Amino acid sequence: MPISVGTVRDIPVRGVELCGLTWSGEFLWFSESASNEIKALDPVTGQVEHRVPCPEVRTDLTTMSGNLVQVVGERRALQVIDPGSGDVVDEIPNPRPGNVLCGLEAARDGVWFGYEDLRVLDLRAADDGRLVDSIPVSHPIAGLTVSDHYLAYADHGGGTITLVDIDRRREVASYRVAGNPTGLTWDGSRIWYCDHTNLQLRAIEVPGISGTA
Repeated sequence: MPISVGTVRDIPVRGVELCGLTWSGEFLWFSESASNEIKALDPVTGQVEHRVPCPEVRTDLTTMSGNLVQVVGERRALQVIDPGSGDVVDEIPNPRPGNVLCGLEAARDGVWFGYEDLRVLDLRAADDGRLVDSIPVSHPIAGLTVSDHYLAYADHGGGTITLVDIDRRREVASYRVAGNPTGLTWDGSRIWYCDHTNLQLRAIEVPGISGTA
């Protein structure tokens, strides 16, 4: 049974469809599909400091090599965007064409992909996209993030965030949170999530997790 956990920070944001979320070390970047924008929010002030257009925003978002990487379109491709200029640097095909890519997170060991329909987390090499590992999970994936030893993924419909021990390759805890989570990110001490229902960025603290993404 999921453990209910309260939030430690709630930031209301303007938007209709909150999708992806990532931490740059300074800003919480979140994507919103109604405005087709990716926005940089200062978590201290709660103010949006920068906006980047992205006409086909769909599901999750991450940062890699200084760029934003957003899942886009029905094809669920990865669009690589310069956050300063807003220019599209590259577009990478969905590694599992036809499957519903909803989670994305770049980490030290590669890039994690989460598929809603397959209920699987794939680790792929950042340089050539080769499959390194796959971990099956119990629930549909709406977003994911990574700390040193854990994956965390959101189940939008179930209103939960579940932790997966990377070394043991299995789920170890599930937390029921306020609202319905989509995009997730880790800032080194807290998990942030997009609350799709209540249009907020929310943070939770999970006992036993330490380290940085």
